[in-house]
Amino acid sequence: MSCGCTNSKKVHAAVITPVLAAGSVASPYFVQVNISQRLCKKACVNNPPVFNPVFSLVGFDQVGTGQYVATVKVEGVIAYTPCDSNGCCDKTQVISQEFTIPFSSTAVPTTVTITQGVAVNAISVTGCQVCSRAFVSETPVILTVA
Repeated sequence: MSCGCTNSKKVHAAVITPVLAAGSVASPYFVQVNISQRLCKKACVNNPPVFNPVFSLVGFDQVGTGQYVATVKVEGVIAYTPCDSNGCCDKTQVISQEFTIPFSSTAVPTTVTITQGVAVNAISVTGCQVCSRAFVSETPVILTVA
């Protein structure tokens, strides 16, 4: 059985942080995209959620001389087993959000493409905790500007 958050619980927007890799100063740009999401229920550290995000380019805009921003959409479903469910009720949460990646180009770009790598998922805990609502996913993304 798969069930999402109940109407009484607000699903918070994910925090999406693109981080440009050190030394990535020209196309193709290598970006590590970190997605942090508060889950409806606590999940165990030793049983991380399954999340296979799909990234797609929405478009790009010039924001200054030689400065641009690419708008990217990420979509996917986080599937996990809550700590207290004994496997009887898996939960799902949908992520469908846009975020931006800034880039520079001396020439006006004619095409911008995005390629993604494999996502790595985990439950973030502090101290000796074995369960948490803090889900973290990191996916390498390559932004190619031509």
